[in-house]
Amino acid sequence: MSAERHCTKLSFLKKLLIRWFLCVIFVITTLIVLAPVLLRSHGNFILTKMFFQTWSRYYPWIDLTDPTAFKLNAVNVYEQVEPNVTIGIWYTLPSTVQIHHELPTLADHLQRYVVSKDLPIIMYLHGQDGTRATHYRSNHYRVMSSFGNHIIAMDYRGYGDSTGKPTVSGIVADVTHVFNVIRRVCPDNPIVIWGHSMGTGVSLWTAFHLFENKTLVKKPAGLVLEAPFYNLVEALISYPVTRVFKINPYFMKAALDSLAELKLEFPNNEIISFLPLPIIIIHSEDDAIIPYHHAQSLEKYIETNRESDLPPVRLITVPRSAHCGHNHIYSYSKFQEIVSEFAFLKRLPVS
Repeated sequence: MSAERHCTKLSFLKKLLIRWFLCVIFVITTLIVLAPVLLRSHGNFILTKMFFQTWSRYYPWIDLTDPTAFKLNAVNVYEQVEPNVTIGIWYTLPSTVQIHHELPTLADHLQRYVVSKDLPIIMYLHGQDGTRATHYRSNHYRVMSSFGNHIIAMDYRGYGDSTGKPTVSGIVADVTHVFNVIRRVCPDNPIVIWGHSMGTGVSLWTAFHLFENKTLVKKPAGLVLEAPFYNLVEALISYPVTRVFKINPYFMKAALDSLAELKLEFPNNEIISFLPLPIIIIHSEDDAIIPYHHAQSLEKYIETNRESDLPPVRLITVPRSAHCGHNHIYSYSKFQEIVSEFAFLKRLPVS
């Protein structure tokens, strides 16, 4: 009798799993079929939510005001960029530096801790989802600060506890504002802009606008592009979700038409070809989010289109065997050796 009951239970579970599987297949198939129609009617909303994933990996119960909870020697501050836009910032320092948490602004902290003109300051620009507290980002700050670096990481408008709605021009304005705050306090220090994933596009746009603005303000010392994409169209084509929807031959045309209408642009290959800065590209061969061929394509485009008298662009490949993927290049065994070689990022001795 118990054997019969056991068989009946297994049969029920088997039927339940089959139904669940068929349900998933039905939903996915329906979405693939309807995707072009949805993009035609709601393309602006879908693509904006897809590229600026303020909703993804954001956990309201995490206290973004307390970076010490992430084992960081850091302080949380805010900067008002526009009347209705305030952005959250973490300023992470080497563990040997004593932080004065009572100081109210980023400028106050910079004045207190930046003690020499040759000290590099790294602006870290994150990717399309999560916040400045996402675990692999806080790990990155911890590793980089252990080399003696000062790291300033921000959440763009709409991300984390930053207010406002993200747009390309808006997030570039956020980064430019923080750059100018640093530059006012530290007029001669080298500022390095380090972008990861979508942040590589933000880094390039920001640098472009800084050079376009003809002022006497000292420009960035260099760019580090970690896991960059060739341009937004190629990023869309190789995006993991898009790979599924491309089964429908009408999907890509609808997506590209919506993209053009939205005017969402990250022409990374074009900007990198004429930007008068030394640039480092770091990409892992086993990157499943932005595949390694994006870095190779950028390298080929640069070889053909970048003038030889401009500062060099160097590609550093993290081997597949390191298993760093898209988010964990900081864990590469040779990461410190790589960073210490950057001419524009002098490694400070750690006490």
